[in-house]
Amino acid sequence: MRFTAARGMVIEMGYQGHYEIHYSYPKFHRRVFANLFDFILFAFCFFLLFLGSRAAVTNLPGYVAKDEAMLSLRKESGLYHVDGKKSIDIVSYLDQDSNNYTGYAKMNLASERIEGFIAYVGEKSSAENQAIVQKDYDEYRLDANLAFDGVPYFVKNEEGTIVPNPSCQAKSEDYFHNAYAPFLDSHCQGYLLTMIPGYLELVRFESNMLFFAEIPIAFLFAGILVYLVPPLFFKKGRMTLGKAMYHIGLVDSRLLSCSFPRYLARWAIFFFLELTFSLVSFLIPIIVSFSLMVFSKQKQGLPDYLLGLYEIDASQQKIYSNYEEISLDGINGEKKPVDFQPTYED
Repeated sequence: MRFTAARGMVIEMGYQGHYEIHYSYPKFHRRVFANLFDFILFAFCFFLLFLGSRAAVTNLPGYVAKDEAMLSLRKESGLYHVDGKKSIDIVSYLDQDSNNYTGYAKMNLASERIEGFIAYVGEKSSAENQAIVQKDYDEYRLDANLAFDGVPYFVKNEEGTIVPNPSCQAKSEDYFHNAYAPFLDSHCQGYLLTMIPGYLELVRFESNMLFFAEIPIAFLFAGILVYLVPPLFFKKGRMTLGKAMYHIGLVDSRLLSCSFPRYLARWAIFFFLELTFSLVSFLIPIIVSFSLMVFSKQKQGLPDYLLGLYEIDASQQKIYSNYEEISLDGINGEKKPVDFQPTYED
């Protein structure tokens, strides 16, 4: 068998006859749509798997115990509205439940929650920390920048107590959104993390479970289901569902179907180097791979370029696993030699 490949490369086998195969590149838009379909499928699978992994992790006894401890601290602090196993910061809760709270009610409740939190810091932490938070709250309210149309929101009365400024024309809703809510969201939440014993560790635990367990598990299994499992069934050309839909196959430098070990290497490079690393590097690997696919002579993406693989139009020509299949198929030796140059213009 004589097998002619791109750029004059010739592979000779000890068989009778002269056989040649002609492949062409798939049209560029088909490659884009195939990849887009696979990515959408990947995102859908990731979403479902994330819900499943999160449900599994959050029901572990250790996680449940820490979550209950966090909910207890949040409820005691007054900075959250806790309903069963769910919690929402008080500012968001009041904004979402505006139908049941007037601006005046939201202003008063926010003020009460701040005062209550300052007392809570003294109970759970120390009198020194309580004094720090109280001083910050006093300075915050008397800051010259905290004003409505140039008039301060707060002033000191004759007794030296800080009170809403009678001369300020701001409405109760303005007091809530512009004065109390920012202090609750930034200052109080920060003190909750740094001054309340154990709270920071609980937040770190849940964050670590999310970013190092729930998301990676869903991401990995979605990658396996979408990009690794289908090629086990579409062996000729190692096609994903998107590639099978658009009849795009994968062959090696001998123009035979890619072997599974090499496809596994391709998947690892694509999934870990191109896809995963892109999440933390401003999509640089994906941009490089796409540029190679568009502008390189052989139209290869990054994994294919590294492994000597080619995507071909499988709608016009059969893909073979070995040379014996070619011989048995009786390919006419008069066919044109293999040429990877595109036969179309996009």
